[in-house]
Amino acid sequence: MVSMTARLARALAVAAVALPWDAPAAAQPLLPTLNVDAPVGLESLAEQVRELPLEPLTTAMTLAGMTHPGPPINVLLINEEAELAQNTPRWIAGFADGSRSLVVMFPDRARGYPTDGLDTLLQHEVAHVLFARAAGGQLVPRWFNEGLAMAAERPAGLSDRSRLAWTLVWDGTLDLNQLETLFGQGRGASQRAYAVSGALVREVIRAYGDDAPGRILEELADGATFDSAFRTATGAPLNWVVARFWRTQQHWSRWIPLLTGPAFLWMGITSLAVLAIVVHRRRRAARRAAWDEEERIEAELAEARRAAERLAQERLLGADPKASGSSHEVH
Repeated sequence: MVSMTARLARALAVAAVALPWDAPAAAQPLLPTLNVDAPVGLESLAEQVRELPLEPLTTAMTLAGMTHPGPPINVLLINEEAELAQNTPRWIAGFADGSRSLVVMFPDRARGYPTDGLDTLLQHEVAHVLFARAAGGQLVPRWFNEGLAMAAERPAGLSDRSRLAWTLVWDGTLDLNQLETLFGQGRGASQRAYAVSGALVREVIRAYGDDAPGRILEELADGATFDSAFRTATGAPLNWVVARFWRTQQHWSRWIPLLTGPAFLWMGITSLAVLAIVVHRRRRAARRAAWDEEERIEAELAEARRAAERLAQERLLGADPKASGSSHEVH
């Protein structure tokens, strides 16, 4: 015999199926809370940072696979006279310490690649804190961390693509160990490392989805190595993905040596010389045409003056009887 409770449960189930039901919308991630501080002299900049919109950080939250950002993040602005700024290489515009929930920014350096202002610098560094939290404090490779922060702050632009192209000229294809080392070899090398890292991470996102980075970070938080976390999250070996990325860049490697070689250089010089000759001849022709026009106008003016003089003389002769040779005596 079916109990009353069982019958009631079935009735409720049928009613639930019969009634219209809307699936709940995906929860939007909460945005981080920022506590911005600055020394005397940077108060106005601190206020600007406080007023920056935080909505762009939604991208970082999504890439991190987070719906809650965790505790507030402290943002500290440093002026160039401070000892910390003096001891930090000029090409470093900021850094983050995930374990201390701290972001340090040097505002005067905010327009150095890969960021282009205070807003993108803030997004970049806060993203690092979020990624550290998503990884449970485990070590995230520099190339993945920086590339992911670049993907979080803005879309790829011409500056990124041109730097990636020049990296192929200067460094060729890089393995991940070489890419990690490149970050510490000065401004130019660091910028090339950022360009490659950003392009590589964007390729991972394109191939495996926006949630792939979050799955990788989650695996790291569970204690996996990065290679293992990457393979579990994407289903592909990391080295294979890196090799495929460089293969997609081979069309650049075929053209750039030609474009930077001596033959192309001399072809460019020759083309410029021919262009200069053509421009010079056109200018000379234009000057000659202008001179001819001036001479024609002067000739027409001279002819007009002579005609006016003849007309005036004829009128004068017609009005003066003595000038005509006839005489009239009056008695």
